[in-house]
Amino acid sequence: MPILLPLRNFLRARRALAPFVLIDLNGAVTELPPPTSGGLWAKLAMRSGLLVESALSVQGLRASFERLAGDARVRGVVLRIACEASGAVYQSLYAEIMRFRATGRRVIAYAESFGPFQYYLACACDEILMPPSADWSVIGLASDYTFFKDALDRIGVGVDVVSVSPYKSAGDAWSRTDFSAESRAQAEWLLDARFDELLRGIAVGRGLSLEQVRACIDRAPLGAREAQQAGLIDAVAYEDEIERRIYPVGATNLARPRRSLLRKASPAREAAPSSIIQWRDAERTLRIPSRVRHSRGIGVIAVEGMIVRGGGLRSPLPLPLFGSTSTAGSAAVAQALRRAERDDSIAAVVLFVDSQGGDALASDLIAREVRRLRTKKPVIAYMSGIAASGGYYVAALAQQIIAQPLTITGSIGVISLKPNVRDALERLGLHRESLARGANALMFSDAALDARTRGALESSLGRVYGEFKAIVAEGRKRPDDAALEEICSGRVWTGAQAQAHGLVDLLGGFDLAVQTAIECAGLTGTKLRVGWRRIEGERQPLLPLAFDPLALFDPGRALHALLRRSQIWLIAPWGAQSRE
Repeated sequence: MPILLPLRNFLRARRALAPFVLIDLNGAVTELPPPTSGGLWAKLAMRSGLLVESALSVQGLRASFERLAGDARVRGVVLRIACEASGAVYQSLYAEIMRFRATGRRVIAYAESFGPFQYYLACACDEILMPPSADWSVIGLASDYTFFKDALDRIGVGVDVVSVSPYKSAGDAWSRTDFSAESRAQAEWLLDARFDELLRGIAVGRGLSLEQVRACIDRAPLGAREAQQAGLIDAVAYEDEIERRIYPVGATNLARPRRSLLRKASPAREAAPSSIIQWRDAERTLRIPSRVRHSRGIGVIAVEGMIVRGGGLRSPLPLPLFGSTSTAGSAAVAQALRRAERDDSIAAVVLFVDSQGGDALASDLIAREVRRLRTKKPVIAYMSGIAASGGYYVAALAQQIIAQPLTITGSIGVISLKPNVRDALERLGLHRESLARGANALMFSDAALDARTRGALESSLGRVYGEFKAIVAEGRKRPDDAALEEICSGRVWTGAQAQAHGLVDLLGGFDLAVQTAIECAGLTGTKLRVGWRRIEGERQPLLPLAFDPLALFDPGRALHALLRRSQIWLIAPWGAQSRE
């Protein structure tokens, strides 16, 4: 097969290829492509275009850009932007566009509407186009927080919340009617960080001052022609007019198809082709990269979604309470870490974390495996959109921690949420009585906590919190003292703030994490390419027993079932992660 690759690339190079390739960034974009372990059907769906892996992940887009940059016929890319992602992923996408532009190719952004960070992404491009009837609607950023206490009170449901600090505010939605002072303060600084990055990215990309950008946002929405006059976009054009803008009428520098070596080209084939081709069609003509790699590489193990015990799952439906669409099972992640430990071809591991946390015990079980693995191989943690609370716990023992400036992290603290449905049942005419042996036997019943059981639960949380801080102190190589307490206590940080506090080592993207792992593994002296591959443990194909399937249709039942299963949580505040 390696002998045939040069011939295949030679034949591909003889085919026609338009100088610009259209790539759709449409829908949710993640840092890593989805796992390829979906079987034959998933692979067929990927090839048929039902799933477009390269357009839905940062690493997929990077692979596409690398192939395009390796072909001299390609002069640029048209990005059709209609995506949503976390702030950290937008920063990664921004960096990939800038890296591609550094190869001398042009990148043209086109969108029929821009959200704030969609426009931020477009500002990484050489040109920005919009149709004349569209509005430039970058009106700023807003975060909505909903408090359920009054609604729950009306139906007789209460939630006992015990936490280590007012900053550990994951339970505020259920126990308060508004922000606490501490919760409001950190919500404000997270919003400020995102807004400051939005202003900076637009100002740098469009050559404007921060004051000019802020003034434009305050005047928005603007018509497309107003936006052009303000220097916010380069041209007003419909999608079918992009080609004419790239190559005006009369231009003669369009790529012409070369004569096929296998058959005589027909007059139709010799006609001037379009200057833009879709990625799916271009891929069949682009040079196939060599797959010759170093015999050793980097293993990537993902902790994505809410952390739970067991195998975890992927579900198209939001999970109860915390809105997660997947879970990271402690058993599945531990299995993947042990596979990496045994595999001699894996020189180092990147622990990819995109999780708001979850079950305290499950987080500790994963951290234990990280501690074991790092004694044998380097472990580098990369924090994507969010790596807070339990998400930080599992990463804390890595040799190096890397995050984007807008990554949401920290929230080092513990919380317990317990639903009380006894009054609700009484209103329905259901009278319950509990018999117990043991002073605290009713701690997790459906009745409210009394002073004794609350005190016992607070003591338990204090112990778990102490263990959490000990993990942070060990991983960050600093004493567990008052200075550490000041950056813990449930406080949520951006990646940039976390670096300033010593909770993160480097700021950058996933590629920096992989390169750091390569350096730590001592593989920098080779001329062969050192690649990475994803390592996974076994996931349960169905909902684990911790979740009652009927609870998906009954929020009260879901809340009670979920919280009774895991009484102590390492979970980030409910408004910490936002997508544009």
